[in-house]
Amino acid sequence: MRSDIIDEVLSVEDKAQKILRDANSNSRNILNEAQLQASELVRSALKEEREKNQSILLQAEEDANLQLTEFEASLDISSVLSDATLDEIATNIAEKICRTELEDI
Repeated sequence: MRSDIIDEVLSVEDKAQKILRDANSNSRNILNEAQLQASELVRSALKEEREKNQSILLQAEEDANLQLTEFEASLDISSVLSDATLDEIATNIAEKICRTELEDI
């Protein structure tokens, strides 16, 4: 009778250890799966953010190039001005300078 009780206790103990091993194995698997999912979510969010920032950067470059082109075009106007127009502008500037009162300086 005692050996039956001891065998029963050992059997229960073996079953409990097997349950613990299975639980440990299952929890590791669950944690690994959760880590994989979290890593994928982070990668996906990072990819989306990179794509968004890349499009913003490209738009900013296009805007800067457009502004540069417009500025260069405005500079080209001075090379198109005739000598007479340039002389007239220079004369107007000189006249305004001459009319400026320098007493306060």
